[in-house]
Amino acid sequence: MKNVFLAFASAFLGSCVLCASPELRFTADAPAKVWRDAMLVGNGTIGAMVEGSISDELMHLSHARLYLPQPADGDNSVRDPFMAACNLRIANDIGEITEYVRYVDFASGECVVSARDKEGNFYRRRVFASRADNLIAIKIEDDAKRETFFVLDSIPLSGYREAKTFESCVRRFEVGKREGCLVYRCEFSNRNPWNDLAGYVVALAAGADKTEAFIAIEPVPKGGFANDPFPALRKRLGAAVADGYEKLRTRHTAISRDLFGRVSFDLECGDKRIANRFCAGRYNIISSTGGDNVPNLQGLWTGSWNEPWGAIFKKNGHLPCATSFFSRGNTPEFNECLAKWVERKMKDPRFDWHRSAWMIPDRLRDAYRHTKDEAWLKRIEPLVADAAPRPSPEESDIDTVLELLCDNAPAEVLTNSVVVQAVRDFIDDRLENDRGMKAFECVRYGLAACKLGDAERAEKCLARVTDGYWTKGGGTMHRENDVFNMDLSGGYPYLVSEMLVHGEDSWVRFMPAKPASWRKGSIKGLLLRGAVILEDLSWEGDEWRAVLRFKDGTVKSITNVDSPLGVVWYDRLK
Repeated sequence: MKNVFLAFASAFLGSCVLCASPELRFTADAPAKVWRDAMLVGNGTIGAMVEGSISDELMHLSHARLYLPQPADGDNSVRDPFMAACNLRIANDIGEITEYVRYVDFASGECVVSARDKEGNFYRRRVFASRADNLIAIKIEDDAKRETFFVLDSIPLSGYREAKTFESCVRRFEVGKREGCLVYRCEFSNRNPWNDLAGYVVALAAGADKTEAFIAIEPVPKGGFANDPFPALRKRLGAAVADGYEKLRTRHTAISRDLFGRVSFDLECGDKRIANRFCAGRYNIISSTGGDNVPNLQGLWTGSWNEPWGAIFKKNGHLPCATSFFSRGNTPEFNECLAKWVERKMKDPRFDWHRSAWMIPDRLRDAYRHTKDEAWLKRIEPLVADAAPRPSPEESDIDTVLELLCDNAPAEVLTNSVVVQAVRDFIDDRLENDRGMKAFECVRYGLAACKLGDAERAEKCLARVTDGYWTKGGGTMHRENDVFNMDLSGGYPYLVSEMLVHGEDSWVRFMPAKPASWRKGSIKGLLLRGAVILEDLSWEGDEWRAVLRFKDGTVKSITNVDSPLGVVWYDRLK
């Protein structure tokens, strides 16, 4: 199915388009003081959080499958927390520095930290998580050629809760050297029938001069330690050392630039952060999606043994928001990752489609509406057959109405003036009075405003999540300045796109909620329902022009003169 999706995307993409260069990076002028402010790299399976110190770098390594098995008996539904694999320290004696900069490049997925020492020598460290080779690669460039030390170590335990988790779940761990590699090995005391992990191994191999290093992280299934997993890791790492950083980067970048380059957004307005946040959110979700994995509450990253919510998946708010740009962002193959996640969960007796979980099956159905791929419709049939049905909107149930307005524009809502006013009043009240608003809730209100054609309220919702919901490393938060979380990374670009264009199977509406302050801009590459690619939507003031490519290859242009109300029916274009 992945190949089908990739073929579909390739048929419509043409040349890749990227955002204007200032928006392609997230930059900081100081190292992170806490792990949540580290910069993020990931390939959907393995990740690293880069704190960015020059003389004592600390990276937190992670793997998408590392859920620590909690003891469970019978129908015990204790959640297995997502855990970090280990820490990597990179140390040298560089001393006092100037001209410090830390940034992540969204297109290549490479994080760069650089500075000069007091003698003027330049130092730079680069890192990325390779999609092609499934390794973390590190390169050090130092004019002074200082000695570098790599150290793998356990994530420190924080307080009673994590100490208790460690005591009950970990049999043993060890750090050592083997055949020229650093090795971190952790074995679980797995008494959980629903978790198949016996533990995991992390191995690091460096080149002879230690200017390059490569890291593999491998989960070990139950019984897997009986067959030593290290030789296979050593072989992979040896091949990486032989190829070198630049070759791995070339292979990875070809994939990374394609994924990120399918959509671009450029905006001239008073807030230059909007276009950058749009790109950062897309980067975070792309980096934490791939293979069989979709973003958990923390995407792919953590710096602890056991976060307060365990970085689990929440089907009624988090996951629909985090995955909302899968299809719209012209990465329909990511829906296959979501389908595989649902398949795994359906085998777990603790799993069921609870209230609001209709939103995930709806995501799977909506993927078909975007691609019109009949094979996909057949693929998801068993996954959506017994799911909770999409609810019917009722005037008294404002939450249900808001949920329905996230993706679609139900006529029974939009034509009911009482319901429309109730939605507007509710949004106003929450924006004014709820200072602890969750990010995905604010996105939901903004999406509802878009369906009502309410640019003012949509802009207020976007402004709210543009401000206090971002970390100093480009990640996102659950609430303002509180709790590392990836909901908003998916919801932010989706909300921006809905302010500019909303598509249904047979029609599209341009500029439903574009703020007057968005003076000039363009968005390119969106995949709309009906299997239509929005090759370009450009505007200046009230004038706009759109170019649509249909699945049969037909290309049509439309302007505000052709459609003063912004609504275009596809059959009339053809």
